Amino acid sequence: MVSPANPYLMKITEIHERSGLSLREVADACDLDPSYVHYILRGARRPQRDVLIALGFAYRLDRWEMDEVLLLAGLPPIGRSGVHEYQQDFYKVNQKEEV
Repeated sequence: MVSPANPYLMKITEIHERSGLSLREVADACDLDPSYVHYILRGARRPQRDVLIALGFAYRLDRWEMDEVLLLAGLPPIGRSGVHEYQQDFYKVNQKEEV
């Protein structure tokens, strides 16, 4: 089970399940070993930024969703506008929780 402490992992796992792709298909698209992709999705390996971007291409994510995954992983986004939008959304969610 994915720990709530790893929001990027929850997001990438959700994306993988939604895609309907097998681990082998994703690994082939990223030129990675299928076992490495498996370990990433289980949380046993923390991928570098370029690997997350490659996974984003394999899953055909739009820039906004790719930026979200990167930001959740604590990495710089692809687009600068994503940072501002994400921070605004994050602020709104936290404001609702405090009320």
